[in-house]
Amino acid sequence: MTGEQRATTARGGKPARQSRKSKLKRTGTTRCLLQWVESAINIPESRTPQIVPKPVFRMTVEFSITQSMITIKVQNFCSQILILRSIYLYYETSKRVVLFGGVLRMVPGYEFAMEKEIHEKEDRSYHVVFLSDLLGTPYRLRETVMIHLLSPRKARGPPLKLSKLPVFPVPEYVQEVYLYGFLENPHYSRNASLWLERLKAYRAKQLNADNLTDYLRSLDQIDEFDSHLQMLRYTVENGTLEERLPKEYVLTIDQFKVPPVLLEVGSHVQVNCGVIGRNSGPTIVRGTIVERSSIILIETETPLKTLRSLKIEFPLNRLQYKLEYTALVHMSRLDFSSILFPKIESAKPKTPAKTFNDAVITEFDWFQSCIAENEQQTQAIKNIVNRTAYPAPYILFGPPGTGKTCTIVEAVLQIWKMRPKSRILVTATSNYACNELAKRLLKYVTVNDLFRYFSQTSQRDINGMDLKVVQVSNMHYGIYETPAMQDFVQTRILVCTVMTSGRLLQLGVDRSMYDYIFIDECGSCRELSALVPIGCVGTDTVNNRLQASVVLAGDPLQLGPVTRMPYLRDTPHNSSLLERLMKRPVYQKDANNNEYSPHMVTKLLDNYRSHESLFRFSNQQFYDAELRAKGDPTITHWAVNWHHLPNRKLPMLFHSVVGFMQQDSISLSYWNVQEAQLVYQYVQILMKEEINGQIVRQEDIGIVTPYSKQVEFIKNGLSTLGLDNIEVGSVDQYQGREKPVIIISAVRSNRTTVGFLADPRRLNVALTRAQALTIVIGNPENLMRNVTWYNFLKMMKQNRAITGINFNLTKRHLVPVEEGGGETMDGLDFA
Repeated sequence: MTGEQRATTARGGKPARQSRKSKLKRTGTTRCLLQWVESAINIPESRTPQIVPKPVFRMTVEFSITQSMITIKVQNFCSQILILRSIYLYYETSKRVVLFGGVLRMVPGYEFAMEKEIHEKEDRSYHVVFLSDLLGTPYRLRETVMIHLLSPRKARGPPLKLSKLPVFPVPEYVQEVYLYGFLENPHYSRNASLWLERLKAYRAKQLNADNLTDYLRSLDQIDEFDSHLQMLRYTVENGTLEERLPKEYVLTIDQFKVPPVLLEVGSHVQVNCGVIGRNSGPTIVRGTIVERSSIILIETETPLKTLRSLKIEFPLNRLQYKLEYTALVHMSRLDFSSILFPKIESAKPKTPAKTFNDAVITEFDWFQSCIAENEQQTQAIKNIVNRTAYPAPYILFGPPGTGKTCTIVEAVLQIWKMRPKSRILVTATSNYACNELAKRLLKYVTVNDLFRYFSQTSQRDINGMDLKVVQVSNMHYGIYETPAMQDFVQTRILVCTVMTSGRLLQLGVDRSMYDYIFIDECGSCRELSALVPIGCVGTDTVNNRLQASVVLAGDPLQLGPVTRMPYLRDTPHNSSLLERLMKRPVYQKDANNNEYSPHMVTKLLDNYRSHESLFRFSNQQFYDAELRAKGDPTITHWAVNWHHLPNRKLPMLFHSVVGFMQQDSISLSYWNVQEAQLVYQYVQILMKEEINGQIVRQEDIGIVTPYSKQVEFIKNGLSTLGLDNIEVGSVDQYQGREKPVIIISAVRSNRTTVGFLADPRRLNVALTRAQALTIVIGNPENLMRNVTWYNFLKMMKQNRAITGINFNLTKRHLVPVEEGGGETMDGLDFA
């Protein structure tokens, strides 16, 4: 058998109304993946008891590629006795292998384990079915784990070793000025005084070619030191952990002195167990956070010897900062004026192909037939292939639903075909975007020509990834492996995140290897992060020039980078490279013809995602009313005339409600029960009724809300309704996504401002995710205090698209923008 990629659960019978969701776990001990699942209860048809007990067991399925061995572990975590009846392995359509048959009495805490060698079948998928009874009850438990098998490629060579990055410590003078609040102080050291003076001069002059390296480095040092101090606040001095599994421990939130709002899955943990033994010093065990909810679940490298009187620290992960500092080092000798601060002369036609010894290409045979019908897309692709902006970046300005990803994919394919000696680095800020790009490219390129490079932290998300993408990656055996040099040398297209691209420098990959660098979602990451692939991969430090032709793709009018520290919000640290460049004259429209220079930037205009009315507000507010509806009517028009619409011709409504916004004491985020209840009502209406003959599935519905606590609250409510497949996420998580139906919960209520909803880009993103139907739920009395929301409500009023509580729209509630801010993500102010 060649390999196993992921295990996903499919429950049999009728699950209990209160059954808990399945969770994923993985191991690195063998080349395999693990999954544990918790019990679902089959309730006999004749009985519907008032209270359903919630027994919990855990089943782990492991497949070893090297030994063709399947290992199954079953653990009883409930307080009742389980009777294990059988475990079956199903394959093909109906063939079955009995892995366990008999009766096994499993008392609370009992663990059963077994191994069996199995042989590969052609259908490449298996079902492991577990059957047991709950002693003394009529309930039978059934759990099914589905195993998909990979066809992993052969290893291309021995794995490389990551060299260590320089330490790049934050200088003491930076720390000194920070601790005094960046104010003048006669007691500063000389270095601190000089640095503060330079910093003030940089802020006055703004970012330019002369100060870019030092200014961005200084801002990053401030951000790093601030983050370090925030993490120190979460230290638990006399902590107690509860063991859930070997090397898995629960840390309760009530042990923190301050709410640990910055801790997330993947955060580093360091447990100081004190002095163990007479002659031994303190024992320090490292680990990571693997679950973050009402509790924190920690996975350690080795088992803990004690669970009490622990000092638990959360050291800052400095990798991103180190990679950004490294990028600045390698860019320091370049001519920034022509690359990152191009002047109007750069927009004139030129032939940079001479620099690369390539002929100008004028004839194209399109891979995606729809490209030929779109003037802006074909224009962008031709100019990207021919490097018309080089050495300055070429900008692909992609408003919502205009085919930005499609254009990037076609441009990469044309380079792959027309420039056979060129190599292409394709990056994005998120793994989701990288996987989507890789999946689309694999429809046309050979698997031997594309390599998807994952970071080690990506392994925890492997179960949700496309099989074809995993098979061409460094997780092709189901677990993370360090790439081989041949993975880069023998392939022409490399896909990875912006930050992971910096690892190529540590692996010793030649920086002059890649001729094109694409940075997708460039508007959502800060400028210094976008410089990582440019500085670590695209620079030729021998000849002091930019080796690669850079393409920045994104939308400066959608959400940008998130900066938590107030001092950094009005600095280049809070702006993207895309946004800054778009403000330069060379990337702006010509006053004479109101057109962008096609040699430097292309703005896509045809919206293929949504019904015209769904993006009308954003089109008028943000995009100069230039966007055109080109979507397939069978996708975009099926909700028109739905009887729940106030205006049958407009597949959008605003439901007015006066809810109560509450703040969570742990996360400091907000939730609104009344709005959540309306979300549940609309979801149930959509699921029970057809819309004009169209059945709405759970996967067709997306719920968007700006606050993480509301996301959690709505998810839990939907789970109790058995609707676990409806995707609920924040506005930031939904950027770049789409769904046929989008329900938006604004949450803001009983407040005098709209908080961080005052950022118009947040509303722009939320309103442009739906293909056919948008439902907005909110308190108009609160929302109308913001000018952008006021204009949106005005449009909805004019189109008679409002239901719920009546309200009068008036400008007397408007609050100036500067008064409506002061609040960062989830209501936090990190000053």
